Amino acid sequence: MKRNAVIVILVASLFVACGGKAQTKDLVIKIPLVTWGGYAALFAANGGAKANTNSLFYKYGKFQVELVQEENPANQLQGFANGTYQIIWSTMDMLPLSYDSLSKDKRTIPQVIGLFDLSSGGDGIIVRGNIKTAKDLKGKKIVVAQYTPSHFFILWTLDQAGLTQKDVQMVYAADAISAKDTFIADKTIDVCVTWSPFIYDITDPRKDTFVKGSRLLATSAKGQPAHGLIADIWFARTDLVKSHPEVIEAFSKAYVDGYAAFQKDVTNTAREMAEFFGIKGGAADMLSMYNDVVIAGPKENATFFDKKDKFSAWNIFNTSAALYIKNGGNLATNFNVDPSAVIFEGPMLKAVSGK
Repeated sequence: MKRNAVIVILVASLFVACGGKAQTKDLVIKIPLVTWGGYAALFAANGGAKANTNSLFYKYGKFQVELVQEENPANQLQGFANGTYQIIWSTMDMLPLSYDSLSKDKRTIPQVIGLFDLSSGGDGIIVRGNIKTAKDLKGKKIVVAQYTPSHFFILWTLDQAGLTQKDVQMVYAADAISAKDTFIADKTIDVCVTWSPFIYDITDPRKDTFVKGSRLLATSAKGQPAHGLIADIWFARTDLVKSHPEVIEAFSKAYVDGYAAFQKDVTNTAREMAEFFGIKGGAADMLSMYNDVVIAGPKENATFFDKKDKFSAWNIFNTSAALYIKNGGNLATNFNVDPSAVIFEGPMLKAVSGK
């Protein structure tokens, strides 16, 4: 699977105005996706990739959804800023970094409306040599794509060990692929932080790119301390949330029912996604991609929007902001944004409660 360095996906088209008020029956929400396994519930809710009136989105909100493949995050962000795309995706940890630019226009302040997956082994910290614990990272050379979920992951791991970025030698790569390639080519680099499938390119002995002696020090897998840390979320423009809350409610309800539909026919969804993304191995390969994520359903969304949970939306936002400030990231030291300013949990919590 492939994740872009800036992880952003869901895109909505402009509303068609009629009599001064947008009509949802005329709305087609175009959703550009990067190659990733986490969108299963979305595909199931829509009944495939094409816009249609048989989808759950049309059933509940009288709007259609069209899924398109768009791997360029710059195009997605530009669309969000100019109003062409009204809902996109990100990881929750990226929001503090993008907040300043998106909040310059009050209409584009991001509003988190739902969780669609949790990384579950899809992100990893690979080491070689005598590194056995996070404390052993002190003084080591680490390659990572800057200001990505991988960067957040290593900062969090260092912090858990009582270390900061100043205690290691950071080597910044352009993206996750470059991080992997740099680690393979440069034996002086001790640590690589990247995500699936690149973690397997390094650690799988069956691959030509296998690095002898490499191993995973930490991952986002279930049972690991970082499980839940990397959370993929939908967020909408503020002007959409305020002017059309009924669309957000319908989207949330359709997503939740789509999750149930996915659970009933996992193979069919995998087949549709494999065809859409052009996965050579077909449904079988797509099914294996599901192993790296937890597709978020009602339970995961309820937990994510529980302020008391360790990895709630609020806590991930605050943790990310604190770590980037502490480690000299591109956040001002006076950055002090209440996460509630970017979280709109009501519609999803209503949907997961079955009301």
